[in-house]
Amino acid sequence: MHKPLLHGSRTKKTQIIMNKQRTNAILTGYSLILMAVVAGFSIGYVFPKFFDVKQHVLTQINLQENMQLYSLMLSGIIVVIILDILVSWTIYQFFKHDYKKVALISFILRILYATIFGVATYFLAANLQQGNDNELLNRNFNSFETVWTLGLIVFGLHLLAVGLLMKAHRNIPKALWILALIAGGSYVLVHILKSTLPQLSGFTETLSNILALPMALGELALAIWLIIIGGKHKSNKNV
Repeated sequence: MHKPLLHGSRTKKTQIIMNKQRTNAILTGYSLILMAVVAGFSIGYVFPKFFDVKQHVLTQINLQENMQLYSLMLSGIIVVIILDILVSWTIYQFFKHDYKKVALISFILRILYATIFGVATYFLAANLQQGNDNELLNRNFNSFETVWTLGLIVFGLHLLAVGLLMKAHRNIPKALWILALIAGGSYVLVHILKSTLPQLSGFTETLSNILALPMALGELALAIWLIIIGGKHKSNKNV
């Protein structure tokens, strides 16, 4: 008499888990894409307009003439940090049924990265109050890059953990989790070289350019998969 009720309860519980998985997949996927767009604008497009290691004398002029754009860049970076915190949680929630310990490690690593990125951003924000001291402006920009580089090593470790989670999920194509592992390893290698061997800056820059595509695609490929397939019935058959 109670078996149909028990079966119905289990079915309902399974459906709730599936719905949560789909929600986490969509949140993660769209957050990663939005993050890539905002970071591309703030760090990839705007940041080089203010700071060029080959033209330090122009830093003060660049900042004073484009203060509104600089503030917009900072706002974009803050959005990225918020999205990083959100994604750290949704990735953990999505993959915890596959490999909980690694999912927790990935969560901690991304939170740590977001914290380091926040500390680095402080030096950029400080420039809003130091617009007349060119030497101090450049020092703050250099501090931002130094701290952020350390953060990107942590981010690379996070991507390596995510690659392992993608592999454990089983339904994610092999090419995608291999790409995530390559991206994570590339971040770690490039930014360790930047931090520890500045005398090899030319080689490191060349290596960074070579690995730029897999580093960029590591999370974007996962984002697209999550939006299209992640959390649907086929992906959760083992949950």
